[in-house]
Amino acid sequence: MQNVRRVFQFVFLALAGILTARNLMGFTKAHLESYCPGGGLESIVFYLKNGAFLCATSGMNLILFLAVLVGTVVMGRAFCSWVCPIGTLMEGLRYAGKQAGLVWEGIWCSPLGHWLGRVRYVLLAVILYYTYTVADLIFRSWCPYYVVLSGQDHELAWWSKWVMLVLGWAALVIPYVWCKVICPLGAVLGIGRLVSPVAPVIDQGKCTSCRACSRQCPQQINVFEEKRVWSTDCTQCLVCLDTCPEQCIHLGVGYGSGGEAARRPPATSLPRRILPVLVVLMMGVGFLFAFRYPLPTMSTTFPAYTSGVSFARTDLVMTGLRCRGTANTLAWILEDEPGIAALDAYVSEARASILYDPQKTDPQKLVARIHAGRLWTNAKTKQEKLLKPFAVEKIDGQP
Repeated sequence: MQNVRRVFQFVFLALAGILTARNLMGFTKAHLESYCPGGGLESIVFYLKNGAFLCATSGMNLILFLAVLVGTVVMGRAFCSWVCPIGTLMEGLRYAGKQAGLVWEGIWCSPLGHWLGRVRYVLLAVILYYTYTVADLIFRSWCPYYVVLSGQDHELAWWSKWVMLVLGWAALVIPYVWCKVICPLGAVLGIGRLVSPVAPVIDQGKCTSCRACSRQCPQQINVFEEKRVWSTDCTQCLVCLDTCPEQCIHLGVGYGSGGEAARRPPATSLPRRILPVLVVLMMGVGFLFAFRYPLPTMSTTFPAYTSGVSFARTDLVMTGLRCRGTANTLAWILEDEPGIAALDAYVSEARASILYDPQKTDPQKLVARIHAGRLWTNAKTKQEKLLKPFAVEKIDGQP
């Protein structure tokens, strides 16, 4: 099963690389941050109150987060060891550190490790609080998804890449240091994992107490002592199942204690082959809903929306539409255009979907208005500045 899991890891890491390359070469406006479930986690409270997403996040981030969260509740925290590109990189660094004799094998079993493991929950609370308060993705400069994999430098602090370098070196010594100490998404999925009824369970009638499961667990979980692995760090990698020489560990279904679950009949366990199927289902359903039912980063209506006429819609793909702030600027530029009724900004695609009265305007006039920009007056200095941050590259949906 480990070969199957590595294929999954390679595929998702390769997809992340391909998406980043396509973005940098100009084939797509979307970059990896557009598909990060963590962005949905950070934006969810702001979206529920304001009906808009933070910065460059969109409905895709939220829907993928919900899909991963539901998948975690159903089958455990498999996203982290089967899908997540950062989890894959952390696993690779752990392997390299182990080969070099650098890995601190007992760190997560020690009192220090237990305290370090709680840090991510504190960070989660701090990140969610300040993200909502500041109305911005404050964690972006610390996030490997954005700093390492997205190929973007927008709003990055000068020290971000140095932090990633230090984090990489630390991961050679402290395995999965990002996942266990920092990752806010991992913290939430760890909590969701506690709700999941599916977990590795030892059949005590067959167990010979060799403790190979505990020795080989990448997360340093004492599987033998737990009997039913209840740890929030378990990522359903199935190493313990594959390692057991007696094949006495199975994916148990239920919420009983370790001994209780181990004495249940075989019908309460899942075949290990079902896990990759569930992973595919989780990600497939997430992407299907994200693309089928897109949610805009920002939506607004204009006075013409209430006129009761028959409106037409056009989609404009443009440079400069990077976040909620730039979407608001676009709405400000367009608000004086006669006949414009509504604007939905899909930042992940750099696309603006505009509803308008075809009797008063048309897509060409909208493009001309956007390119002309608008004069902005500094409230303090009274100086005027012409803002023209957008360039329309493509017009779709013309009547």
